Amino acid sequence: MMRFIETIKIENGIAQNLDLHLERASKTCLYHFGLRMVFPFSTIINELRNSHNEGIYKLRIIYAGKIEHFTIEKYQPKIVEKLKIVDGGKIDYSFKFEDRLALNKLLDQRGDCDDIIIVKDGFVTDTSYSNLVFSDGKQFFTPSSFLLNGIKRQQLLRDGKIKEKEIKMADIKKYTSVFMINSMLDFAQIMRLIE
Repeated sequence: MMRFIETIKIENGIAQNLDLHLERASKTCLYHFGLRMVFPFSTIINELRNSHNEGIYKLRIIYAGKIEHFTIEKYQPKIVEKLKIVDGGKIDYSFKFEDRLALNKLLDQRGDCDDIIIVKDGFVTDTSYSNLVFSDGKQFFTPSSFLLNGIKRQQLLRDGKIKEKEIKMADIKKYTSVFMINSMLDFAQIMRLIE
């Protein structure tokens, strides 16, 4: 049976963007299992609140038609300075699958870089674990050709902080900065891109 993940940022005991996580998990279960689910994420978070109320924690919930299990750990962001552009071929990661084999195969092509930018049919998508945001020095744009419509991406679009735009591989040079974002990561700037 396919299993899925929700990774929720717990900051000083408060779950970030919980509404978006619940919505995504519900849509995933309806699509894959035909089930309308109401997940007890709040119950899990309330149970953890007393022991995880200071600092930033990563709550990882594995689910299928129900919650299978969860883990929580102190969050340690990865240091990413170099990204390599790779061809994603026919990869599909439109849901946050627990099985990341296809992403890991692409990541194996990174060489001495820290992560990858996945390109499909000439269009920029995501890295192996985050959405991307590009800046021209004035505005912030996220590719409309994403692999996964991530939680942080949805929140920043909803709040008007970023705009969605078609970004081709050839367009990357037009931007002054590139950032990685995900539910745990706020605008982590990348120093170098390797084509």
